[in-house]
Amino acid sequence: MYRMSSTWTAGGRPVVQNRTLNAATVLFLFGLIPGFYESRHPEAFGFGRGYEMAAIARSLAATNTFGNPFEPHITGPTASNPPLYPFLLGVLLKAFGPSGTVLIAILLNILLNAAIAALLPRLSSVFFGDRVPGIFAGGFWILTMRLMPQWDTTCTVAGMIVICLLVAHDVAQSRYGLGTGIVCGAVSLLNPSVVLIFVPWVVYVLVVRRVPRLAAFRYIAFVLAAVAVCNLPWIVRNYRLWHAPVLRTNLGYTIYSSNNDCAQPSLYWNTRVGCYQRTHPSASAAEIRLLETLGEVEYDRLRLADSLRWIGSHPRRFRELTFARFVEFWFPNPGIAPRTAYAIWIITALSFPGILLMARRRESVAIYTVAVWILYPLLFYVVVSDERYRFPLLWTSLLAAGYFAAHVWSRYVCPGAHLLSR
Repeated sequence: MYRMSSTWTAGGRPVVQNRTLNAATVLFLFGLIPGFYESRHPEAFGFGRGYEMAAIARSLAATNTFGNPFEPHITGPTASNPPLYPFLLGVLLKAFGPSGTVLIAILLNILLNAAIAALLPRLSSVFFGDRVPGIFAGGFWILTMRLMPQWDTTCTVAGMIVICLLVAHDVAQSRYGLGTGIVCGAVSLLNPSVVLIFVPWVVYVLVVRRVPRLAAFRYIAFVLAAVAVCNLPWIVRNYRLWHAPVLRTNLGYTIYSSNNDCAQPSLYWNTRVGCYQRTHPSASAAEIRLLETLGEVEYDRLRLADSLRWIGSHPRRFRELTFARFVEFWFPNPGIAPRTAYAIWIITALSFPGILLMARRRESVAIYTVAVWILYPLLFYVVVSDERYRFPLLWTSLLAAGYFAAHVWSRYVCPGAHLLSR
């Protein structure tokens, strides 16, 4: 069942295409299945000890303190994690108790995972002027998705897709971008690293749509101002506590736990050999005592300095670890969640020819995709690898893989479909 649709891509070209009317609905319904299955057969998720956001939420509910991420130790206020998702879990704990919170968080993750699958065809229209790559991408996402209600990950991925759609719509309609900026600010409070993904998207859309310089500057100013205002209360709170304008206080000790004499490339193996338990405050009593003595900010600075000294004195081992993490960012270690890891392997393998095909066909969005593939993962090459770190960027690989899959389908499987033809 088809109908004609006329819209605009982020690149500014008109699109007239065939599209499957109910593709989003089908993807949404099928996207519910893995989540409900995994809720009955858990694959590496929980809310117990070691899950810092859940621990902060319990502290919020019990003492109104955004702190104590390393249960059972009482370490006081923290900025080790972004504030929004622990705050949401804390509100749910106060309102519905532990069992109700777990149920709501699981249902939210299931629905958002399904919504991501359903939104990928629409995002594909923005990227390529064709929904078909997004239909394939949605199918790939269903194979990949994980239930991770203890982390912000699924909310962050859904937020990133919504931001991309909002920016493209704003620019097409000559809007100021204040509302979109507020959404960007909220997502940055879930995971501040995604600024490295959505800011390049804003610039890309403004450039390829050839928005006049003054209007482009105005739009960027509104978006960034909204992001700054959303983050300001968090920064002020942290400054009042530690007299430092910090967003997070876990960079130093995360790098330290990832780069030392016993460090392994992945979180899975770092835990298996006991290195994580000796070097990270969530599992080491010695590290907790040091954190309590110095305070969170000074402890993080000390461990960052220790890490840099170790890296300077062990350049060969650091290169080995960094290269292994580079590989595992794109092809995750399957130790914790093998189904998801192997699905990401397939998506990554398909996304590389997909990006080459996009470049050959002069799809301008290939420039944006490659740029964020280079920029966003840089920090994750120097810390222990985990497939969770790939998820905020995974949708770009899904679309590139979907683009290649749609090309193969239209050329070799169903030539009469004329997919991706313009």
